[in-house]
Amino acid sequence: VSTVSFAQFEEGFESFNAGDYICVESELFEVWPAPGAAAGSEWDSQVVDSVAHEGLNSLLIEAEELTGGPMDVLLNVGKSEGNWSLDWEMMIPTGYSAYFNVQGTDPAGLIQPDSWQCSFWVATNGVVVANGPWGTSDTTSITTGQWFNVRLVVDLEQELFKLWIDGESVVQAAYIGDFSSINFYALGDGETIGLYYLDSITLAESDVELVNVEEAAAQAFGFHPNPTNGQLRLSGVQTQTELVVLDLMGREVLSEVL
Repeated sequence: VSTVSFAQFEEGFESFNAGDYICVESELFEVWPAPGAAAGSEWDSQVVDSVAHEGLNSLLIEAEELTGGPMDVLLNVGKSEGNWSLDWEMMIPTGYSAYFNVQGTDPAGLIQPDSWQCSFWVATNGVVVANGPWGTSDTTSITTGQWFNVRLVVDLEQELFKLWIDGESVVQAAYIGDFSSINFYALGDGETIGLYYLDSITLAESDVELVNVEEAAAQAFGFHPNPTNGQLRLSGVQTQTELVVLDLMGREVLSEVL
């Protein structure tokens, strides 16, 4: 995965004290807009100094019960155009599970058809799956009790996004709406409490150019000139591919394995 430049913001929680409520102290975060939700309440997330990816501090997302919540905060991204990369480090202690989702509407938390662009789940055993209006990803896995990187590239011009975990692609799919926010909701897999830590968050203009998967598949193999009475140039040839060349009458003139 390529690197990024032109950072919009970086947050490692080192300027806060343990116990600080992030939605009170930081303009980057706000509580999910729901009746009774308020910054500094049980809906808000607190900075802790018990574990960190870098430095001393991280942000704790922790549920009170298996059904999730009430802790529910939004990291504001607020982009309606451009190509963006959002990275952060995440750690799920052994015996817990985790969840977050990507919001595509502004203002953050507005409930409408384009709200949830991607939901990300990690079960207690470390199995990872993402889903959204585009379908469900293949599963991958992380090691609980260890920090792992999450990278999300959202290209609003092409209406595409891609998600990586520790550099491994999880899913690429269509994206609708704005790159509004990330909803870090204290929810787990329904069998264990949702609990995880966040650190080293960076939003930047992306230099990763996403390629439409369907177009790439359709255009993977090419050849020119056609017709030809001499040299034929091929592109996108896979190993152990059978090549069959026909003349203008449809008669086979060459067949070989490349």
